Amino acid sequence: MFMETQQALLKEKLNKFEGYDQLLSTNGNGSKVNNYKVLNEVDWDFKDFQTQYLTHRFHSYPARFIPQIPKTFIKLFTKEGDTVVDPMCGCGTAVVEAFLAGRDSIGNDFNPLACLITKVKARLISEVELNVLRRKLIQIKRYVDSDYRRYEYLRKLPKRNISNLFNRDMINELCLIKEGLEEIKDKKAAYELALVALSGTIWCIIESNNGIDIFANFYKKICNMTNIIVEMRRKIEREPAVEVICGDARKLQIESRKSSLIVTSPPYVNALDYYRVHMYNMLWLGMDFGIFKKHEIGGHSHFIANRFRLLTEYIADMTRSMIEMNRVLRGGGLCVIAIGNSSLEYERIESYKHFIAISKYLDFKLIKTIFRNIDTTRKYTSRDIGKIDDEYIVVLEKQKDLKGVSSEDDGFVEEIVTKQMKEFEKQVIKNPGSSLRGKEVSQKRLEQNAHRIAEAIKTISEDIKIKE
Repeated sequence: MFMETQQALLKEKLNKFEGYDQLLSTNGNGSKVNNYKVLNEVDWDFKDFQTQYLTHRFHSYPARFIPQIPKTFIKLFTKEGDTVVDPMCGCGTAVVEAFLAGRDSIGNDFNPLACLITKVKARLISEVELNVLRRKLIQIKRYVDSDYRRYEYLRKLPKRNISNLFNRDMINELCLIKEGLEEIKDKKAAYELALVALSGTIWCIIESNNGIDIFANFYKKICNMTNIIVEMRRKIEREPAVEVICGDARKLQIESRKSSLIVTSPPYVNALDYYRVHMYNMLWLGMDFGIFKKHEIGGHSHFIANRFRLLTEYIADMTRSMIEMNRVLRGGGLCVIAIGNSSLEYERIESYKHFIAISKYLDFKLIKTIFRNIDTTRKYTSRDIGKIDDEYIVVLEKQKDLKGVSSEDDGFVEEIVTKQMKEFEKQVIKNPGSSLRGKEVSQKRLEQNAHRIAEAIKTISEDIKIKE
């Protein structure tokens, strides 16, 4: 009986997966309007779907969206030769899906580590370069097995409690790995793949509080990654063009009307600080996390004295980003934004509603708003800050180019942000404490939020400016 039940469940899963693939095969068989209807048939929770396959497994990354979201829109609304853009690409989920589907793609992110991971995940490295890396690993192991000592990174570690994770022996081993890799820097593809493996190894040390067998774990990551690349080569007949830009989504370095599809999952306001998550990886890889910290969108550590100023800043940043999305899209192109709700000072922030409201000023037409449940075991976010267990996918269609408006137009941005913040103020006055989540908070404390929002509205003109 048990075996029969298991077989029935397996059959049900297989039917679900096959049904999804059949849905996506409708591309080219009908109009865009018909494909909009196909979206109604997708089970957007993607329960039981494999979300970590091929190069998606290369490196852990917080709050990334599952690959089935970009895959669905890429398969339904693009064809070979089209360019898919993700202006806040994170670890490159959308770029990888475009790559696997044979579409050209451009990924953009201000986080240099994110850009490195994206480049490596969407690249077919030659066997020649992989062999160079394999030989170098043998040499590095000899150094690690010797008693050779290097400690210079000890004084560079950020002064936080977590620094205690890196003792002298661990630092020595990481130094030897990093220095050995520098000797193959001229083999760019192999070198960058190894850096991603090293970053992933450091991530595991931090997450597991375990620095045992560092080289062995690093070596295992390299082997797994090279095996995946060999598998990718068998699957991809034509390697599409991939460009990864380490830049600002508010000022995209992408030509106008370049793309037929933008699909992205922006940072959630107040959910986490990406720079804090990545500072150790970036330090070991020689990256400046200070610049990234300064320009990070939605970071939890901004405006500690009045958290609602963070919302002002976030809406402004997203407005500028959406102005750029309009510019980069062709007429009739789709802009797909996957975003979750979060909270500020016990008030619920329904981010998707802000994106919908902003889009009306930017000549986008709302096609569809999709609700989906998030499997919180698969999407890393802060349980204490964001409390994010669902999200929305906002599907917009570009109607026309914006005339006389740029992302650097502070006056235009200020007008939109002011309207959004005043609407939010009304909601909080009417229903304070909309995101208590069972916490006991005094009425007096909640009533202070309306005052803080009013104060934040007064400083909008200052808070919306892009930091120099």
